Amino acid sequence: MKYLLLFFFFFSLFKIGNAQTIQGTFPQAKNTEIVVKGFEGFIEKELTKTTTDSMGNFTLAYPKTYQGAALLQIQNASSVIVLLNHENFEMQWQNLQDFNTLKFNNSKENEFFAKGIIINQEAEQKLAGLRYLLPLYKNSKTNENWLQTEIKNQEQSFVKFIERLPKGSYAKDYLTFRKFLGDLQLTNERYKELNRVKQHELAFTKIDFASDALWCSGLLKEILIGYYQVLELFQDKELIAKKSIEANEVWLKSLENQPTKQHEIAEFCFTMLEKKGLTKVSEHIALVMLNKDNCHLSDKQTDLFEQYRKLAIGKTAPNIVLENKEQRTKNEDLKSLPSKYKLVVFGASWCPQCQTDYPSLVGKYKKLKESHNLEVVYVSIDTDKNAFDEYYKEAPFVTFCDSKGWETQAAKDYHVFATPTYILLDKELKILSKIQSPEHLEAWLQANTNK
Repeated sequence: MKYLLLFFFFFSLFKIGNAQTIQGTFPQAKNTEIVVKGFEGFIEKELTKTTTDSMGNFTLAYPKTYQGAALLQIQNASSVIVLLNHENFEMQWQNLQDFNTLKFNNSKENEFFAKGIIINQEAEQKLAGLRYLLPLYKNSKTNENWLQTEIKNQEQSFVKFIERLPKGSYAKDYLTFRKFLGDLQLTNERYKELNRVKQHELAFTKIDFASDALWCSGLLKEILIGYYQVLELFQDKELIAKKSIEANEVWLKSLENQPTKQHEIAEFCFTMLEKKGLTKVSEHIALVMLNKDNCHLSDKQTDLFEQYRKLAIGKTAPNIVLENKEQRTKNEDLKSLPSKYKLVVFGASWCPQCQTDYPSLVGKYKKLKESHNLEVVYVSIDTDKNAFDEYYKEAPFVTFCDSKGWETQAAKDYHVFATPTYILLDKELKILSKIQSPEHLEAWLQANTNK
């Protein structure tokens, strides 16, 4: 018994020695679960969790190895961002609906974070008023000069605060990322000015995309979405593509020695840009990744990029042999179908999104077939023949399933990595569009049929 107690004592010391603690009291969250989640690029990961006692007291132990932002989630209540950087600290939150009642003790990082947010918010409020007044005083040189000087002072207030933060402070990095993201959002939502976009371009080139500080910030996804979105303010399609490819080059170069991170951003940006219709920009990513000598892509990533390289808009899609005797068509292959438009769909009876899209596709099929001379070929990834027969027995269009799942030849030829996948072709199998949904199909046909 004595040795067992000693074991648990030293084991407890080992656990505490490898963790930092957050202690606190949330009076409104009694006997409530609290979870702390950190970030790894585009995903959240649970760092620690506990349950408060009958008074709302708790102790959380988070890994010493984690340095970054974290989301502290209170069950059925508010969530709050906290910064973790080798500190044992305390939190007091009297009213979970009022962030002004949230207090930190013994945490310089979270004090810096809170102060930085206040400085930035106050500066932005003052800048909005100053910029509004500036054109009103264009005929008064003295007042105009004062306003311009004050605008510069307010623009520098946050920068000067960041510069004063100590080296090694995570708040220094996090507030910088958050400020950049906030500026992007202001440009996209309020100002929409090209001179601001040019400032964002310069700031974007200075981001170290290999930095663990960025990958543990929880802001990586929003920064990429916000930056590519702000480039669309240029409006000219060729210029947007040019600027977006330049953005690709920034993170590609920054991550040239970190292939895993490079692959993750490449996959995310490729998918995002495809949905935006910026095919020239997504093609740039696909070709760079596929042509890298040291690029060890996963099967999914290879199919993702190969689908673009080999199945880019304007190229000819592979033919599909419809060899099953039970097919609902007299034609033996995709190319022999006489329709003006051919929609190839890869789906499955077990796929949740397919289950949502399939009834919509069935509902629109007759109208689109009659008005646009469209045929649909639905290639199922099902491996259970009975499940396929039962689910698609009422399908009004061509269905095909050889029960080979992802190994079906059509899926391999089209480098399909997810269901549903929609590819719209013309009569000669020229690829016209990567369709996102039945609604997108209908909108595309209505917009392009009469061109």
